[in-house]
Amino acid sequence: MSKIVNFSKQIKEGDIFICERNSRRIIDEAIHLGAVAVISEVFLADCCVPQIIIPSDMERFKQRICEKTYELYGKKVKTVAITGTNGKTTVAFFIGQLLMQQRKSVCVIGTLGVFINGKQLKQNFRNNTTLPFYDFIQIVHYCYEHSVEFIILEASSQGLLDNRLGSYPIDVGVFLNIGKDHLEFHGGMVPYKKSKELLVPLCTTLVVNADDEWCRTVAQNSFLPIISFGVHARNTVTFQQKNDNEDEITYQFYVKNEEIEVKMKNSGFYNGMNLAAALASLWALKVPLHNVKPLMLPNGRFQHVDNNKGIKVLIDYAHTPDALEACLSTINAFAKNNIYVVFGCGGNRDKKKRNEMGKVATTFATQSIITSDNPRDENPTDIIKEIVRGLDKKKYHIEPDRKKAIIYALQIAKEGDVVLIAGKGHEQEQILHDLVVPFSDRDVVSSYFEEVGGLITKNDPVA
Repeated sequence: MSKIVNFSKQIKEGDIFICERNSRRIIDEAIHLGAVAVISEVFLADCCVPQIIIPSDMERFKQRICEKTYELYGKKVKTVAITGTNGKTTVAFFIGQLLMQQRKSVCVIGTLGVFINGKQLKQNFRNNTTLPFYDFIQIVHYCYEHSVEFIILEASSQGLLDNRLGSYPIDVGVFLNIGKDHLEFHGGMVPYKKSKELLVPLCTTLVVNADDEWCRTVAQNSFLPIISFGVHARNTVTFQQKNDNEDEITYQFYVKNEEIEVKMKNSGFYNGMNLAAALASLWALKVPLHNVKPLMLPNGRFQHVDNNKGIKVLIDYAHTPDALEACLSTINAFAKNNIYVVFGCGGNRDKKKRNEMGKVATTFATQSIITSDNPRDENPTDIIKEIVRGLDKKKYHIEPDRKKAIIYALQIAKEGDVVLIAGKGHEQEQILHDLVVPFSDRDVVSSYFEEVGGLITKNDPVA
């Protein structure tokens, strides 16, 4: 037996399948793929493999799995969990890079996948920001076997509410900020906040953003040790920004009065705060920092796309009003000419943020090109109408086809202009009703510049 798996399509020969939905069809699929035993809440007649019956107590079973996993493996691997509306992926990657610079072995788990020391782990994990419980338990075991010292993971509100971490002990819980996202799932801001606060009881130490009211409240209501970060000198990690220009920025921090400077491509105040959260996390882990080198942003986060037209093209995952404003404010600080933003809003998701994002875009950009994101089951035109409701028609252009919208922005941009393509970031597909089609903002931009620049690549059918 290799592992316990609760997703039938992931089953490999020798695995145990745990069925949390009591579906005979799913169980039969798991057995066909090689499951040697089944764990379920009900007995199934004519089942051809051994069964372990756990009647109405699957959560207690998870708790026992957590206890044994931590006892056998987890004590050797320190774990950091990051929650907040914006910045989880960036902070996780920053912590990973900082740990690797200090010659530590680290696993980063989140929206972009599972990475061991910067290299993606090519296994059949599901595409969740916070992995399903049994996937996470597999990774803890993997890290133990491969002498990985730290696990850094993103803890989403939905993941915490779904109990995907179980009762697994977390060494450091990081609280970044609160904004408007996933409200259609949670039913409002209060339950959204409460779902994120489910991380607190799992933690030994908290790292909190002292500049965010909700994070301060979390800290005040907790009896745990608190490490704070922010712009005020009273914090464990104090952030200051200096020497920024269009291409590069130097972030300055004081970590318990020790000065640390970090250079990066210019990515604004908000990424300085993300870096402050990462530095505070290393302080909480008691990992000394020596010779901090420049850091890289994750794929799809304020990502520059090089071109020979003198247009600064940026791709970012920003899909909330706060995140979009942070990106555009950063651009406004260095942009000398026009700013164009291409964005849409996801279907079957919080409708209240749509018009707010439209207001942010038309306030901070010269021109907004309103398009589709992942429409899912909604009509893209209906989503766009909600985005532009009450806005100045001179400030926006509508193009529902995302590829055409991106190309339109690149066509009207001139040398020295900035084009921000927001909302999808790293994503490699677009969801249209029941269709999931390949789509990459970066690929659209690269292909456009190859065509207008007269470049022929080996992927071009003409070549």
